[in-house]
Amino acid sequence: MAGMSLATSYVAQADIVAIDPFAGSANDTFDQYNNVMALQTLDVFGGLGTISNLTEDGAIKVEWSSSFGGDLVTPISGMMMGQLGIGQWDFNTPIIRFGGWWENNSGVDDATVEFYDIDQKLIGVMNADVKVAAQQWQWNGWQSDVPISSIVVTGNGIINGFLWYENIQIDLVPTPGALAMIGIAGVFVPRRRRR
Repeated sequence: MAGMSLATSYVAQADIVAIDPFAGSANDTFDQYNNVMALQTLDVFGGLGTISNLTEDGAIKVEWSSSFGGDLVTPISGMMMGQLGIGQWDFNTPIIRFGGWWENNSGVDDATVEFYDIDQKLIGVMNADVKVAAQQWQWNGWQSDVPISSIVVTGNGIINGFLWYENIQIDLVPTPGALAMIGIAGVFVPRRRRR
């Protein structure tokens, strides 16, 4: 699991913790695309959200591969999506978990991940562990006890970007009825009737 820590310069309003890989209630592999694209906004998770570029002259890209400074990144399968600049993920329905496989050919390690609640208030800041020298996909994932409506990812390299994503997973905030069926471990716990 990637090592992440809460930034100490912010007082988090939520308990956001790093988590191991999970299969989310929605995911995006970006394999549905069959051509290279450079956009300002891309629909993700089948329309449950978007990722947008926040940097002038930046873009959200869908690629077969990316080579920058001699560092080649290729997808796990099919295509991959990346941000050339600062990227903002917005969710139509709030989420409680976000994670996926990240790669980096920006020339500088890691990224800052800011989490915002449904009122667009900052609820926490985490570090994404994305080492340039690793030359492989690295897992980064988090869970929050406060619903997340958007995430802003800022890389440390050129134009705060050249970060790539594969097999991104999310879990939506459960409906009140579904919460009654979730146990402490997040697993359905049937109740037995007494006779």
